[in-house]
Amino acid sequence: MHSEDLVISVELNPQNVIREHFLGFGVEWDSNAYDASGVTDQDFAIIRKRVEWMRLPITRIMMQARWCYQGNDRYDWDSPGMRSLYRHLDVCQKLGTTVVLAEWGIEPAWLKTPDVAKVEDPKYAGIISIYLDHLINKRGYTCIKYFTLVNEPNYEVKDWDRWKKGIQNVAAELRSKGLDRQVAIMGSDQSNADEWHRNAVDQLQNELGAYVIHSYPGEEIVREGALHDYFKTNWDYALAGDPKAKDKPLIIGEAGFWIEGSGSATNPLHLDPRYGVLMADYAVQAATAGSWAVLAWMLDDNSHLNFTWGMCRSKADGLTTKPWFYAWALLARYYPHGSTIVRAGSASRDVRILAAYVDVPGSPDQRHWTFCIVNRADTSRTVRLRMSNGSEISLKRYVYSDTSSRTDQDGFPVALDHMIYNLGVGAEIRCEANSMVLLSSMSVGGQS
Repeated sequence: MHSEDLVISVELNPQNVIREHFLGFGVEWDSNAYDASGVTDQDFAIIRKRVEWMRLPITRIMMQARWCYQGNDRYDWDSPGMRSLYRHLDVCQKLGTTVVLAEWGIEPAWLKTPDVAKVEDPKYAGIISIYLDHLINKRGYTCIKYFTLVNEPNYEVKDWDRWKKGIQNVAAELRSKGLDRQVAIMGSDQSNADEWHRNAVDQLQNELGAYVIHSYPGEEIVREGALHDYFKTNWDYALAGDPKAKDKPLIIGEAGFWIEGSGSATNPLHLDPRYGVLMADYAVQAATAGSWAVLAWMLDDNSHLNFTWGMCRSKADGLTTKPWFYAWALLARYYPHGSTIVRAGSASRDVRILAAYVDVPGSPDQRHWTFCIVNRADTSRTVRLRMSNGSEISLKRYVYSDTSSRTDQDGFPVALDHMIYNLGVGAEIRCEANSMVLLSSMSVGGQS
């Protein structure tokens, strides 16, 4: 331990569970502009390798009815838009990645679709049920588990009653085709309109199988730890108002930061190394508030034209990873689907911790643990981590900071070391200023 470090004592009780069956830290991964960005199969192989390294547990993918529906009850299942979508879904199906298919809407000019103009048109719900049947039953994309109707409908539709009718129409169509047993509707998908979330709980709980909100806070909200309270307030409303909500996933469908200069296509912090620490802090607060999944906006800049929100650059900019890829990729890889999130107390406003375990199949007494420690202070800290009935455990240690983010030739994170920590006595872990430390006993595919 360095003499100048402040020591933060953290007690961990494996019985103090926040969330079982965690769905994971995922990403938005849209195929929308892959063709326009000139992404070839060779380019896609580079992107696919990153998704595979992350063992991407969950993703949200854009869908547009106009990609397949041509009007007059005619469908084109081999359009450029559909082929690009299939390429994404092929990867997800092979990896076992849970897919949230997000129908973006039909009312904005750029989403106009033949024969339909309004979200509440029954024809629209019929088109959706037909393409879901095609994707799930005919093409076999059983990875599609959830569906959302209209991205951020409070902005796109603006009228709660019309959007509500659209949801009810889709729910009826899915029931009529038996698709309700294969895919659950998720809502409200609101951003900056919590009343839409409350309305969804109060008025659509029989149609919705999961709840989802978007959040792009300012830095200070996260710095103060208030993001945790924001999510907990929303999830508590669902749990109190919907008797079945305890079994419905509570998901953050888009996660990012909004600062001066931010826009729908531009993120001023996208190349700033501290964005990775900010997003790690976001992830910890969201998960400890009871979220089932957190999806970063987004995987790469090829998804939309003139776009900079990705963790990876577009083909035009060399397809390389950005600094914050390091942090989010580790979270995706080492907090897999099925993790159990455990409460870890900390008496410091600068240090936040996310602890989780995965039981080893067939070995009831064996667990893999992962710990993420985020130090937001401008000076280093030492965390003394102690677990009730803890013992010695072998942990890989990754560090994301201005001075240490070791990678391999593909740009994937590499552990700095692999050591034995005695959690029963208390293990001391040094955290640099403005850094994320991730420790895990998990072996993924025989690799670190």
